[in-house]
Amino acid sequence: MMDTRMIVTLVIAIVLCVVVGIVYFRMVTSERSGKKHAGSVDAAPDDQSPAREKGANAAFLRKLRTAVARRGLTMLQTDPAKSPFAALIVGPHGITAVYAVDYDGTIYGGDEKEWVQMKDGLRRTFENPLHTAETARRALRETVNQGNFRPFMIDARVVMTAQKAELAIPRSIHCYTPKTFNTYVMDSSDLANDRKVDEEKLGAFLREHFC
Repeated sequence: MMDTRMIVTLVIAIVLCVVVGIVYFRMVTSERSGKKHAGSVDAAPDDQSPAREKGANAAFLRKLRTAVARRGLTMLQTDPAKSPFAALIVGPHGITAVYAVDYDGTIYGGDEKEWVQMKDGLRRTFENPLHTAETARRALRETVNQGNFRPFMIDARVVMTAQKAELAIPRSIHCYTPKTFNTYVMDSSDLANDRKVDEEKLGAFLREHFC
């Protein structure tokens, strides 16, 4: 016969095993659920990932390439595994990095840490893309500094590429649609500021590190 102390120890051990099993099961289930829905185009009601417009970034980049060429600049399309930017525009001014976001629905944003997407009655949040782009711009600057170039501008611009997106964003916030960004590329004096950049050398450097 087991004494009372042994019985209590056994019961505690069984309870601990059950608790550990439940925690493990929930962690695995949550991970699988996240993998299933991450980045989905038609998000399920319990999906927290913003809904995307399929092909929006690709369509935007095709038109952007034309606008950049007409301005006499060079557009480098990046490797997503090497850079969060969709493209880098290179010219005498330096670099304009393009951060493309293909979320559709109604987008609410400002200076807040998170922006909101409303679509099909569902509310989803995502990190402020202006903050994300600025962090990526600083990382880009650090890499470019390794190339020993003379000082020039490295700018980052956020473009909401989904044609069906409705932007509820203050005009003071520098966030573009494909149309307004192409206009910016064609007309902005920012890109006319000649910093005497060695465009060939800079382009080769960027291709090596980001394309």
